[in-house]
Amino acid sequence: MKIPAPIPVQELLDARALAPLGFEVVAGSQALGRRMISNPRIQKPGLALAGYLEYVRKGRLQVLGQSEFSYLETLPPSEADARMIALADTDVSALVVAKGLDPSPAVVAHCDTVGMPILRTHLQTSEVIARIANYLEERLAPWTQVHGVLVEVYSVGTLITGAPGIGKSECALELVYRGHRLVADDLVVIRRIRHSQLLGSAHPDLLYMLELRGVGIIDIRSHFGNSAASLEVDVTLAIHLEKFEGTGRPKRGTWEDRLRAGGDPAATNHEILGVSIPRFSMAVAPGRDVAIMVETAVRKCMLAERGIHDEQEFLRRVDIRAARGHDGQGDDEDR
Repeated sequence: MKIPAPIPVQELLDARALAPLGFEVVAGSQALGRRMISNPRIQKPGLALAGYLEYVRKGRLQVLGQSEFSYLETLPPSEADARMIALADTDVSALVVAKGLDPSPAVVAHCDTVGMPILRTHLQTSEVIARIANYLEERLAPWTQVHGVLVEVYSVGTLITGAPGIGKSECALELVYRGHRLVADDLVVIRRIRHSQLLGSAHPDLLYMLELRGVGIIDIRSHFGNSAASLEVDVTLAIHLEKFEGTGRPKRGTWEDRLRAGGDPAATNHEILGVSIPRFSMAVAPGRDVAIMVETAVRKCMLAERGIHDEQEFLRRVDIRAARGHDGQGDDEDR
């Protein structure tokens, strides 16, 4: 897992995604490049303005709205300024003022002196927090790179892994032919945002590219159109391709034991950046249509989210026949 480096406050002014905020620099312009944001979580400093600074965290933005300014108005002006100055003297990244509110001249002068940026926007506090938090969640998200292929199958982000040459890219191409979308080939960049959401995308140098052994590199959009590729997708399913080895039979009872324990005999859990997602292991052999197996696995997971489990229905039928003393032949009631 890799943790992104902190970003300067200046980036908030330069980011296109935050342009609607229309930031105005009220104070501390000389410190915009050296004050760093290391934590994507936003704080509202209600307790801090009341004099309790224990939970003011380094590297976080402090957003002040109408409620904070209304509270300060209940204090004598000198005391209100002292509370704001105490906040400015901590190791926070910057103060963000919503609704176009005006910090006092004394506070502005102090922030200029100590190099504490004050950014002001005329938008509502809730919208300011939502926009900045969304931007920082992605910008400062922990991330990793996985060797594999990421495809969007029925809108489900499906990560396909396996040994080199096993057929991951060929499977992805077949899925594109079937109307699904390629997100990444070879190197998949996965970021963890909002605590448990895995967002997958391509390495910037490999965007829209797919490598096929014996053919070379192709641009998916050039060959199949824009609808054949996606920039990013939530990764919610993993499929691992394995070379088929022999024809050995599994141990008796293992499959049914796992079914009755409530698990899927073909699926396990796969952990990425501390987030667990279901994973299927599939054997690759001549004559096996891996793409249609991937489609079926995705459908299976989609049905499971709706409470429909094929294995449970199968066990229900087995139990019904066992209760009736049938051996499974000659009874068409459940067919």
